[in-house]
Amino acid sequence: MGELLLTYIVPVYNTERYLSKCLGSIVSQGLGDDEYEVLVVDDGSSDGSAAAVEAFASAHPQVRLIRQQNQGVSAARNHALGEARGRYVQFVDSDDYLEEGVMSQLLHRAIDEQLEVLLFNYKSVDVEGVPAPASKQGDQYDSTPVMTGVDYLAGHAMTPYVWRYLINRNFFEKGCAYLGDDKGWRFDTSLIVCEDGALISRFMLAANRVAHDGTAAYCYVNRSDSAMHNPDLDHIRRRLFSQVDSAATIDAAMHRHESQHGKRGLASVAGLRNVYLFFAMTKSLTSGCVKEVLQHIRQAGLYPFPCVGAEANYYGKKWKIIHTLMMHPRLWSLLSKVYQLKKK
Repeated sequence: MGELLLTYIVPVYNTERYLSKCLGSIVSQGLGDDEYEVLVVDDGSSDGSAAAVEAFASAHPQVRLIRQQNQGVSAARNHALGEARGRYVQFVDSDDYLEEGVMSQLLHRAIDEQLEVLLFNYKSVDVEGVPAPASKQGDQYDSTPVMTGVDYLAGHAMTPYVWRYLINRNFFEKGCAYLGDDKGWRFDTSLIVCEDGALISRFMLAANRVAHDGTAAYCYVNRSDSAMHNPDLDHIRRRLFSQVDSAATIDAAMHRHESQHGKRGLASVAGLRNVYLFFAMTKSLTSGCVKEVLQHIRQAGLYPFPCVGAEANYYGKKWKIIHTLMMHPRLWSLLSKVYQLKKK
């Protein structure tokens, strides 16, 4: 048996209805049966997800089901990373899917150019597969030559979705000594959202061979019933704290990198940090927990924080106006109270 070229990692939690399309798209990428594996980690689903994976795997031996008690998406991904054998790894969320036949092309580009990281474009679609308007498609870029991660970040906003990256597994396992990650990279299991951005900031700052491919390879499905839309106040509060903690991780990685290499190319990384803080504050206003979120940001040493801007693909005066209001805590709290009264 030859070397496995690619490991797909698919965390699953109660996504039975989406699995057939997701897994079907993965096995339709033009790779030989002995060139890839699909590690599906069922994170304690209470629906028929595990049975659906087993049924699919019975016809596709490249697919393997791994079961664990519910621990969250980060633990599921980490579990699969510990068992992955491919030269490259590709993360796929179980409610999303890949465009048919494109990963073979991207994989062989990564191999030919000895890339540590290859980024690619994506499409944002609804559950029926209908594309979102162009204005909501996110940042899309043309193909680039090979460069360092820092040089890439100097000209591109930092994309905080790990499914947009094809990553060399040896590079991922080796980590980076100067960033304090010399035992390899793993997802922070304490984060329930924004775990991707916290990890991506670290490996992109360390990468020496990065390129972007203009192919739209991934279909991101917008779901109104996803965890990101959970209205429970306690869940919202935990999400906002997680956003702040991720921003703190990004900030620490930036400062470690600056101490080694200076500030060149870090604007887009700082932009993502600021986006996480900005929208944690915004959501704290609408959910009525300004005091708790502001205290969490202050404890992380990140208040006051800069305004989001062009480095994170945000333009216009409205962001500066909102940021100015955020930098006056009493006014921001008052606006939150007014908002809560109007909701009633």
